[in-house]
Amino acid sequence: MSHRDMLAKIHIARKDLALDDDAYRGLLQRVAGVGSARDLSDRQADSVIAELKRLGWKPKAATRAPSQRADLRKLYALWGALHAGPLDRDALRRWVAARFKVSAPEFLKPDQTREAIEQLKAWQKRVTV
Repeated sequence: MSHRDMLAKIHIARKDLALDDDAYRGLLQRVAGVGSARDLSDRQADSVIAELKRLGWKPKAATRAPSQRADLRKLYALWGALHAGPLDRDALRRWVAARFKVSAPEFLKPDQTREAIEQLKAWQKRVTV
């Protein structure tokens, strides 16, 4: 987890636990010996997060909303069907990057997405024959 993500978690936990400024700064001082989250090292940030969890904070599970684009949903479905098992988003990203020079399927233009779908259909046909 990046340092920025850890700081975000700390601030979300502070809000979820309804810590006022004095209580929050006291916690930072007690656990890490700093007065501000920006002064935390990665190790100190981990300690603060652990303390916030001990105080009752439960991080919410990250959920990914389904794509609004039907063509992207189809692309993911074809990829999943080809690789029988859990959807490997990293492998799909690498495949898209190698062919279309974008970092993720969400950055494909509609015509590129159609081309990717056709390539996956052809792949699927080769595999099933």
